[in-house]
Amino acid sequence: MDAMDIAKKLARGGRVHELSGISGRAFRLFAPHATTILTVYRSTSLQRREQRALESLSDVEGIPKVIEWGTEDDTAWGLFEDAGAWNLATLPSSTGAARQAGRILRSVHEASPDDLTNLAGGMDAAWLRSEYQSVFTRLTRYRRRVGLSQRLLESALAAEPPVGGVPTSCHTNPRPDRFRVDDESGRVTLVDWAWATAAPAEWDFSLAVSTLRRSAGQRAADALIEGYGRTMPEDILRPWIVFHSGREMLQDAETRDGRLDNLAIVVQELEAALLD
Repeated sequence: MDAMDIAKKLARGGRVHELSGISGRAFRLFAPHATTILTVYRSTSLQRREQRALESLSDVEGIPKVIEWGTEDDTAWGLFEDAGAWNLATLPSSTGAARQAGRILRSVHEASPDDLTNLAGGMDAAWLRSEYQSVFTRLTRYRRRVGLSQRLLESALAAEPPVGGVPTSCHTNPRPDRFRVDDESGRVTLVDWAWATAAPAEWDFSLAVSTLRRSAGQRAADALIEGYGRTMPEDILRPWIVFHSGREMLQDAETRDGRLDNLAIVVQELEAALLD
């Protein structure tokens, strides 16, 4: 069954609006008294990973509320309470929401990763070193397309990879648009958990801070740090920003056609972290 057909079936005659999805196709379903969010997953493995993560972290603040899991003709889906139409990127002046986001991230990192994933060891130091080199080596073939100078690429390849602590429960992609904000209550929810795993807390923290600073400004980033209750020295933060910038450029280069003008700000961020 097609994803839209599943959405219409679950909407039971209500209006259906398609959203941008990360793990598959996403929809907002409108009913007379409530709206819900449907994800129709690209694969059953992604659905299982998200379900496992949400069950493992069910007592943590800011986790999506599941209504139902299901399948239609071997296509897996999940139905969730609507966490809101706004997010940290669309509310740049809402330091209160950013502060909540920081508290949520800290709560996730303090949760046990034992039931979160079956990945042995998680993203440890050896994995980080290997992945760092792989990212910038693979970027070599896309250097001109992403607007990366040879000097900057060589600097990244010669730099030390980021250093992280013992792997713990991590979202791994806590960008501003993943922190949904409820229109009425202002409650913040961190969505899209299909890629959750055991990883250093520094992975999430650095990505959340750097991308929020890019999209909403320094005040919002400072509020997230305040809510998190812990900061990161610049000499620790910078290698993580280099790593995340490289991964973002590589993903866009490998998955998108045409011009990649949007990456200019990412290249600037990489240069600042490497050379300033």
